[in-house]
Order: sequence, then C-alpha cells, then structure tokens
Amino acid sequence: MNYRADIDGLRAVAVIGVLMFHFSLGPFPGGFTGVDIFFVISGYLITKLIIEDVEQEKFSFRRFYVRRIRRLFPALLFTLLCSLVTAAFTFPPEEMSRFGMSLAASVFSVSNILFWSEHGYFDVSSHLKPLLHTWSLSVEEQFYLVWPFALVLLLRFGRKAAAVALLIVFVSSLGVNLALEPYQSTLFYLSPFRFFEFAIGASLVFVPPARSNGAMECALVAGLTMIAYAYRYFSEATLFPSYPALLPTVGAALVIWGGQARWSGRLLRNKAAVSVGLISYSLYLAHWPILVFWQYSGAMRLVWHDRAVLLALTFVIAACMYFFLEQPFRARRSGGYAVLPRSYMLIAASTAATVSAVGLHVWASHGWFWRLGERGDFVKQFVVGDRSPEAEYGGNGCASPCSTSDDRREPDVIFIGDSHSRQYYFGAKEALAGLKVDFYEFSSCQFYSPEYTRDYTGFSDPVLYDRGCRKARASAFQAVENAPNALVVIGEYWDPMAMVSEGSGMLMQATTAEGYYRFVGSEISRLQQEFDGRRMIVLGSVPTTGGIGSPLSCYGRVYRLDPGCLSQPIANPVISRRAKTNEILKENLPSSVEFIDPFDALCKHNECSLITDGPIYSDNTHLSGLGAKMVMAAIAPIIRGDAPTNGAQALK
Repeated sequence: MNYRADIDGLRAVAVIGVLMFHFSLGPFPGGFTGVDIFFVISGYLITKLIIEDVEQEKFSFRRFYVRRIRRLFPALLFTLLCSLVTAAFTFPPEEMSRFGMSLAASVFSVSNILFWSEHGYFDVSSHLKPLLHTWSLSVEEQFYLVWPFALVLLLRFGRKAAAVALLIVFVSSLGVNLALEPYQSTLFYLSPFRFFEFAIGASLVFVPPARSNGAMECALVAGLTMIAYAYRYFSEATLFPSYPALLPTVGAALVIWGGQARWSGRLLRNKAAVSVGLISYSLYLAHWPILVFWQYSGAMRLVWHDRAVLLALTFVIAACMYFFLEQPFRARRSGGYAVLPRSYMLIAASTAATVSAVGLHVWASHGWFWRLGERGDFVKQFVVGDRSPEAEYGGNGCASPCSTSDDRREPDVIFIGDSHSRQYYFGAKEALAGLKVDFYEFSSCQFYSPEYTRDYTGFSDPVLYDRGCRKARASAFQAVENAPNALVVIGEYWDPMAMVSEGSGMLMQATTAEGYYRFVGSEISRLQQEFDGRRMIVLGSVPTTGGIGSPLSCYGRVYRLDPGCLSQPIANPVISRRAKTNEILKENLPSSVEFIDPFDALCKHNECSLITDGPIYSDNTHLSGLGAKMVMAAIAPIIRGDAPTNGAQALK
C-alpha cells in the first residue's frame, strides 16, 4: 500500500483536536471527536491493506497481527510502565488498586469495558485515571480482532459481498445508537456502537477515486469544515456518538477521499502536519498520563504556563517514543527488521504478561499498603479491614427505597433527597435505633419541590437520570402520603442548579443564588402544604473536604503527608461557601420547617474535621459511615423529639 502523507496530516488534525480538548486550549469543546477521526482512518487503512494483500494472494493473519503488535505495543507498554512507576510513587492505595486493574485491562485491550463498568454517579474523577484514554485503543484493537476475519471470509464471495456487509454494519451500529439513545455511557465506551465509524472509513476502499482535482478540492475543504465545526460547536453535552458523530467522521472520510488535492491538500501534506501526524500515536499515549499526574500533584486547575509546559513535554516525550520505540521495532531495513519477529514476539509477550501480572497483583493487594510505612496499617483497616464500612459512603447497604427496620409498619421518619440524604443511613441505624426510618433517594435528584425536577442537560446519561429521578420522586411522595404521621427529613447538596417543571417543561428562572434559595424556600412550603402541613426537617449541606478529595486517599499519599488531610479551616473557600449556603437556605425556609446544620456536629473552633478516629468523608462531599454516625448522633435528639413512634419502642 502506497504511503499517503495527507493521511498523516489528518492524523495531526485528529490528535490536535484531542490535545486542545484535554488541555483546554481555545474554544474547541468538541476536540474529543478527534478520536472518532482516528477510527475512520483505521477502518480505511486496515480494509485497504487486507484487500490488497488478499487480491495479491499474500495475506497472512500471522503477518497482519505481528505488524499490528509491532505498530502498537512498544509505545503502549512503555506508557504503561512509566505510568506504573509514577503511580507507585504518588497514588494512595485506593487509587493504586483501581490503577492496577486498569493496567491489566489495557494490556488485554478491554479497558473500555472496565471503564464502562465503573461509570456511574460515584465513579472517581477522570483526573484520577491515568489510563482512561486507552479505552479508544481497546475499541480499535477489538475491531482488529473481528474485522480481518470477517473481511477475508467475505472476500471469498467478492468485493460486492464485503461492501454489502459494511453497509449492514454501518446501519446496524448506528441504528442501535439511535435505539439506545438514553444509555449514553454504554454507547460511548463499547465497541459495537462505534463500528459504524470504522465502517465509514472502510467503505472508502469501495468508492471510486476522484477523477478531477476540483472534486478532490471540494471534498477536502468540505471535510475539514465539518471537522472544524464539530471541534468548535460540539461539547460534552452533545449526544454522542449516535448521529452527531456522522459530522466529523463523514468529514474525515471526505478528507481521505480528497486528500491528494493539488492546492488544499497542502494543508495536510506540509512538513509540520506530517511530522505531528507521524508521532500522533505517541502523542495520544503520552498526553493523558502527563496531565493526570500533573494535576494529581496539586495543580488541579491549569493556568496558561502549565498548559505550555505540559504540551511541550508531551511533544518531547512523544518524539522520543516515536524515534526510539516505534521506529526501531516497526521499521524494516535492508537486512531485515531491527528486532527479529520471533524475538520481538517473545519480548512483547513476556513484557505484556509481566505488566498485566503486576497490575493484577496491585489490584488484588488493594494498592500496595507497604509503600506507606506506619500509615499503611491505619489506612488498611479502613480499606480491607473490619472498619471498612465506616470509611465507605454512609449510604452503602441502602438500595433505595430502604429502611433501618424490617418491621412491616408505617415509618416513623422518612428521609427523601439525593445521595446527601441517603448518606445518613449508616448513622441512622444506630442513632435512631427503635424507630423505623425509611430512605427514598436518587442521586443528583431534587425532592424539595412538588413540581420541579432537575434539568439533566449535560449529564452523561441525561434521559436515564431524568427518568429515574421522576420515578424516585413519585415513589417518595407516595410513601409520604401513605404514612401521614411520619416526620419528613429532606437532605440535598443544595447547590443552585437548573430546574424544570415536570408538567410544562418550563425552566425555573433564577439568575442569582439568592433567587434560587428563595425558590427553594417557596417550593418546600408548597411541598409541606401538599402533605397537609406535615412536620419537616431540612438538613443543610455538610462542610465537605474543602476540595482535597477523599481524606483517606489524602492521608494515604506516598510522597507527602499534608496536615490538611486531617482538618480544614472554615475559612477554606469551598467550606465557607457551604456555610454561606446553609445560612441563606435557613433564612428562606418557612418558619414551620426546622433547619439542622451539620456544621454544628463536624466543625469546632473554626476547624472542620476530616479524619478523627477514621475518615469522616468517603469522597469530596459525601459522609462516610463514621461521618454519618457523628452527625446522626448529634441530631438524633431533635429527630426523636419530632418523630412519632408508630408502635415502636423508641430508645430514649
């Protein structure tokens, strides 16, 4: 297959889009679609290579896969090894354990399945996953496992059979995207729902070449315009992949078809574009771990000079990877390969086996506690020891709706709200023993209004969230109506957010925080009236960890022990904002509703505890089991004073 410089130029366009997106360079929120351009390129090149070899009767599965491994594995294994060493010197056990599993999954090309299985409300931030970007490599490698066998078989019946099969793959894959639109994370990560993008590239092999330079000029300019539009106007809120992915992928196909245009083709064939395209694979591999570890070191918000340094470092490392790893293992010289195929395969297999074994050991050992020295024993008891329930999210064990009692009677207390309501479940079981306490919760769902629910635009699975929230609200409100004597406790995160009427679909208009909390107060008053003046308690926001993340992870960091892991001052901007939120919320509540401020239980002498006898928070904002016990022990007398005892022998 003849070399085409314009395709390397298109690779440059793709990887630059990804870099702009991840490094927040300019107004290009759709740069993530660069990954989809890579899929189109791969579909085209692999299909063309196989068809040419089959028609020349020289195709070999062994040679095909050896070439793929030579192309992909050296730089990938180097990235994995460097990430492993860096993580071992930085990550606490919890993050290290997750990293170990992702390390093994990346070697076996199933990291997309792993990250899909982890996706959800309590999934850790992407900035704690140095290998998150390998999901796309796994999708591509899964394509390599399926398509060559299918294509060789189809070619026995001629090119037309292969073209028809591609059309079926395209229609089926895109059709399932449309049918399963609510399941956005599934569509994003799993390879069958991306195969239509590979099919777009593969179909180019069956399209006759352009007969005129004018046609190529028009196709290339149109394709680049489509890609540029996606980079500029798509965002994380865009339905994706589904039909919007057709814009950048069809654009990429047009660029490939017209890539040899005499004039506009120079945009891709120039030395700078080709040079970036040649190292694009290493650029993609290197950039994300560099960004993750940099931000983990404390620079969570990148300023312009951070971006400049990291981008320069990424290019330097990628160039070194290309010249010293990719080229020596891939290039064939006059005397043969620099590394013989048999020797190379042995080295690759043994290295891959070692890396995956280390990753699985890291995961199975829960993150190598031995790295922490004396602190390791303290952390270990909360990760794998008897006290692990105290460190986990306080709502664990409560699959909403749930109850602290198995008694079949009316509840004495009903907690409703988002995950910041369910977090008290662990503490309620002990502090409110003798009372039947029911919990109705849905994460990121607001329960304080009888009419308005959250606008989930921008969420990864907005339709599923909206559907689940509405169902949970209806169930909770029905439960309250069915228990006319129960005390209602509302717990939320209480940050201002867009709300939409369930009936009319109209958005709630509040342009300021004060306006939002006035709206909250009026809606809680409406809710109380809906429930015939029911006794209600509103639980304010907890102080949070002040932005440091999980206190246990903070305490378990290898390279430093920050006193801020143990407590944070109320003056911390994040914590002081939560305190101010509680003040404004309390001011706007009707006098018939009691307000309880968790700050009273968690903060003393202008300091808010994060770790006492154990971690008080399970992550940045949610209470652990221990934290839930602390708050519930402090407020139990208030709740007991307001709650009936529907046949229960309440402990006094």
